[in-house]
Amino acid sequence: MEIRGVWITTTASKVLDKQENIAEAMKFVADTGFNVVFPVVWNQGLTTYPSQVMEKQFGVKINPRFQGRDPLGELITEAKKVNLAVIPWFEYGFASSYQQKGGSIIAKKPEWAAIDYTGKLLTKNGFDWLNALDNEVQDFLLSLFLEVVKKYEVAGIQGDDRFPSLPIEGGYDKKTISQYQQEFNKQPPENYQDPEWTKWRADILSNFLSCVYREIINVNPELIISMSPNAYRWGYENYLQDSQTWIDLGLVDLIHPQLYHREFELYQRDIDRLYEKQFTKQQLPQLIPGILIKQSTYRITPEHLIKAINYNRSVGIQGEVCFFYEALREDNDALAKVIKSGIYSQPPGIFDAKEIKKYSFTHRRSNNDDYYYINTTSQQIRLKVKFDWVEPLSEGISAVKVGYKYGYIQQTGKFITRLKYDTAAPFTEEIALVSMKSKYGYIDKTGKEIIPVKFDDAMSFSEGVAAVKIGNKWGYIDEVGTMIISPQFDEAKSFFSDIAAVKIGDKWGYIDKTGSIVILAEFDDAQSFYAGLAVVRVGNKWGYIDRTGQFIINPQFDEADIFSEELAAVKMGEKWGYINQYGDLIIPLTFDFAKPFYEGMALVNIGGKLKPDQEQGKAFFVGGKWGYIRKP
Repeated sequence: MEIRGVWITTTASKVLDKQENIAEAMKFVADTGFNVVFPVVWNQGLTTYPSQVMEKQFGVKINPRFQGRDPLGELITEAKKVNLAVIPWFEYGFASSYQQKGGSIIAKKPEWAAIDYTGKLLTKNGFDWLNALDNEVQDFLLSLFLEVVKKYEVAGIQGDDRFPSLPIEGGYDKKTISQYQQEFNKQPPENYQDPEWTKWRADILSNFLSCVYREIINVNPELIISMSPNAYRWGYENYLQDSQTWIDLGLVDLIHPQLYHREFELYQRDIDRLYEKQFTKQQLPQLIPGILIKQSTYRITPEHLIKAINYNRSVGIQGEVCFFYEALREDNDALAKVIKSGIYSQPPGIFDAKEIKKYSFTHRRSNNDDYYYINTTSQQIRLKVKFDWVEPLSEGISAVKVGYKYGYIQQTGKFITRLKYDTAAPFTEEIALVSMKSKYGYIDKTGKEIIPVKFDDAMSFSEGVAAVKIGNKWGYIDEVGTMIISPQFDEAKSFFSDIAAVKIGDKWGYIDKTGSIVILAEFDDAQSFYAGLAVVRVGNKWGYIDRTGQFIINPQFDEADIFSEELAAVKMGEKWGYINQYGDLIIPLTFDFAKPFYEGMALVNIGGKLKPDQEQGKAFFVGGKWGYIRKP
């Protein structure tokens, strides 16, 4: 499936003026090779559908231009006849009017006005703005979104360069100033470009988008959340649109950056930047760029449009959205004829929300479940923020994940870091291992980076030491980041009982904390020491050695785990059981999976199997029945 979309406007267009115009346009769009349309439903403080929300709040049910009709309903009916998906476009977003001093909305709700750093109504490029940082204003916009998805059979909703958005000059209203003072105990900076002030306001908009996402999919989990922001970072630096965070936190299903260039070379430059720097391979299916095909008297040439579409496909981008419909009809449908006979000659396939959602996080969010921790008095502590994953507490702190990024929270749910890490290990010895862009480093419990994110790989701290990789060799650092054993090993594992397993060439042995070899490298694999014994592999069989390197239990197992409470789980053939420190089978080989004993009990499974989880990059044992066995 390709995603081929086009925007339907009320400006410089008569499509929505009559039902017959709508029917003709939908048929024309489908015949040209598109499979989704984005009709405007919100601009100039008015809707293009009969809105109970608007009637209740402002006494105006619909844009007077469409009085007595329902253009959105008519368009959905006609689009359905020709297999076009419909995603309503909330064009004005948080803009209240254009060159109308706030228009009717701010006239009735002056407290909703966005205020700039001079204390005046926030106006930029002719647009007057509502305060996008205000909860009441946010709730109003959300109510319009929810009204549409509950009332109409649509494929999703769409925001753009004005949703969620606020010109960077805004945020100086009394309510926002008070909120900032409560958090930072100081006034907002007079410099509206101050980095901390910018990030704080952008985060409010991103958090609101997260709320919108969850509210929409709770109506219908197959609804698409589509956004068409300004290109990053320009949109962030001018309109507080942190679209990189939206992508990283999985807050959009489709994103259409407005790459509105009149020169192909500039469009190509931006696509290269998005492809190489902003989107990972995993995120790329969400990218469906916006292409400017008409603005005022400008219309794109057929050659330019074809080059842009071809370039999209060459880098794996499976679609685009064209702004806007009327360009296709000019000059006797010249542009439409060219793409229909060429680049769009093959059908795009039916717009398939399920296919799109394969790359989203909807399935983890649509059930609206909350995460809880149980404290030592068995009291439930509800986490206030919604997460896609929550790891177990470690030293009072938990790694959490939203979308593609990890952060850390306290047991109360309070963040100690932003959601910015690609991986986040549990805290051990007051330090946590984190990674960003394939580099590893360490943070403390305040979230401060105490050892720079610079290593090519790394392991968590154990006994005051951590294994780190530089280039293709492993060494060890101490808790301040000093290299205490120089990088020289092909692989390395953590220290336990003052000994660590290391690989030299194709064999494993053990070193002490001076880096000296204490057990020769003669094993095909080796694990850490626990309870005085270590699991090692010779050929394809595992056995156990003591600290002198002598075999205590000869290699004979297909898999083996550590000794804990004098027993170890081992696998022979397809089944697991437990042995003692003499190698005697104490619990028969009857389980499909078995964990070490802890406080006299061990977790086991019968009937399950190992299954990889691509989202988390891990494998999990699933199915069958789990239970606990007691130590004999």
